[in-house]
Amino acid sequence: MRKKVTFVELTVLSGVAPLASAYMEAFCRKDQNLSAKFEFEKISVPVSSGFDGVWPLLEGSNAAVYAFSCYVWNSGLVRRLLERLLMTNPASYFMLGGPQVMHQAAKYLPPRSENVFICNGEGERTFASFLRVLISPEKDFKAVRGVSFYDGDQIATTEPEARIQDLSEIPSPFLENVLEKGKYSWIPLETNRGCPFKCNYCYWGGATGSKVFKYEEERVQRELKWISQSGCSYLFIADANWGMLKRDVELSRYLVECQKKHGSPIFVCFCGSKNTPDRVSEITQVFHEGGILSSQSVSMQTMNPETLRRVDRDNIKTAAYLQVQRSLNQQGISSFVELIWPLPGETLESFREGLATLCALGADSFLVYPLLLFNNVELMARKEEYGLVTVRDPDPNSEAEIVVQTNEVDPEALNEGLRYLYVVTCLQTLRCLRSLGQYLNQSGTLSYRDLFIAFQKFAWKRPEHPWTAFCDSSIRSLDMAKYSGTGALIHLVLHSGRETFDALLEDFVTTQEFWKDPLARFFFEVDLLNRPCIYRNTTIQPKAHRFTELQICDTLPGGYEVTIPEHLEVLLESIAMEGAERSNHFSITYRRSQLPFVSRKPLNDHYMYCHDTLQRMRDILPLWRAVQPALCKPEAVANSTMH
Repeated sequence: MRKKVTFVELTVLSGVAPLASAYMEAFCRKDQNLSAKFEFEKISVPVSSGFDGVWPLLEGSNAAVYAFSCYVWNSGLVRRLLERLLMTNPASYFMLGGPQVMHQAAKYLPPRSENVFICNGEGERTFASFLRVLISPEKDFKAVRGVSFYDGDQIATTEPEARIQDLSEIPSPFLENVLEKGKYSWIPLETNRGCPFKCNYCYWGGATGSKVFKYEEERVQRELKWISQSGCSYLFIADANWGMLKRDVELSRYLVECQKKHGSPIFVCFCGSKNTPDRVSEITQVFHEGGILSSQSVSMQTMNPETLRRVDRDNIKTAAYLQVQRSLNQQGISSFVELIWPLPGETLESFREGLATLCALGADSFLVYPLLLFNNVELMARKEEYGLVTVRDPDPNSEAEIVVQTNEVDPEALNEGLRYLYVVTCLQTLRCLRSLGQYLNQSGTLSYRDLFIAFQKFAWKRPEHPWTAFCDSSIRSLDMAKYSGTGALIHLVLHSGRETFDALLEDFVTTQEFWKDPLARFFFEVDLLNRPCIYRNTTIQPKAHRFTELQICDTLPGGYEVTIPEHLEVLLESIAMEGAERSNHFSITYRRSQLPFVSRKPLNDHYMYCHDTLQRMRDILPLWRAVQPALCKPEAVANSTMH
């Protein structure tokens, strides 16, 4: 009777193919002896399922070996599951692998539990060697390279296993039918392993070494075809620097060809190469023109040169990022700038200035993450040097430490930065005052920084307003560390609290000195109409604002019809238009590629969708189309100005 091996991956999202487990299974199965002695099972469930959702799957597995992929977001849950399994399955063996546990045996090995092992590197060779020893008469686990385990009262760590340089040594889990076609909505794919950078808040380069090794191009093409035929919605290219290699452009073109034939995937996600902006821009254009929805990340992390030096990122050229941003804007392709707040050396003022500078440079959207410390990253060992004070992530499934103070940023400055960030997210990324902000900045009337600070001060004088109350609650509960926190903010501003946020915006702009300027009033009215709907079925409401610089002729189920009496030329310079017809009359359509709001679905599912959509805001912006003017309905004009 064959022994059972159960691989467990606790993922951020649901429907994710367990690629790490599949690589190890494929590697083990090529050994005929292991294939004859073991059967393999893969469990992939979202970490949000919690203990009660995952435990029944493991309890019914009754495996001889359980192998867990451990990351900072799931290692808290892994600990609790392991503790229960050690009680219910004392004769089983357990292998923990992944960046959170490698080289951390003292933290994760239960004392004197000689059946629990830590994998300290790549898993394929080590796990196969472990299974061979497990079925041997001697069971001498010291013969397994790259593991730590209890040997009596002492922890034993064997010499490291060498990195796999020829990746063809690992059979393809796609082409060898280790993964089931049609089962997964999210499929990750490696085309190479390694990262040449060693940013000290990240363990990607540290975990795999600086050398990058490639899978054969012909194999990658066959895997892309398999993935396209699988019907998955999302492909995540899991390389550290997609676009670093010349072949990545051609592989992107091949994926587009596959998608045209098979209709899948719909979305593609990747981490762009840090120092090859031309190639990354070309790849994004290939996906965009091929009809695969994609958005390019621009991973700045900070605009502060001193901070870049402290986090060992100053070998990555800031100019390369800015070149990518300009190219994406010219092509009308969605992008998002990734930043971290607060990094060592960053001050509240440099953070504010950095965001404002990026706005002036045309940044499309922002994703700002908290600084998380986890095992093996260099910053964890330099906490005292940089004055890093942390609190534990309140999520019991996670083991992340959230930085809440540095030498330059005390807790109040941290919160001020978060308030400023929420303002930038809403006014700039969500387009609530984007046209107005651009006009004020370019005309020299008011800089982006001063506009954002003015709105921040205005809003926080109204702590009972639903938007301000939400932001304060999110900051207190550390929701900024979760995808759902940003998603909930977007849901509020673009859906559930849309009209109340309109009112807050109007109360703000009408108290400002710039309100005397007709063009400022015009751009504010444009922004009221150009803010996207996050859901396809969001109800289009008549606007409560008393319009003076443009006229709403009709409110339709899918949008508005408007007339621009003046300022037509400046409108054409600031808003992308459909069609070539010349007119001062426009239809505005909000129904784009959004998903609908479904009341029976958990709100958290909607928040995750909102967070994802933040990365491709251009794809859901309202469409302005010049049309031949129809007579405005007098009652419609009256309704749009009666408030």
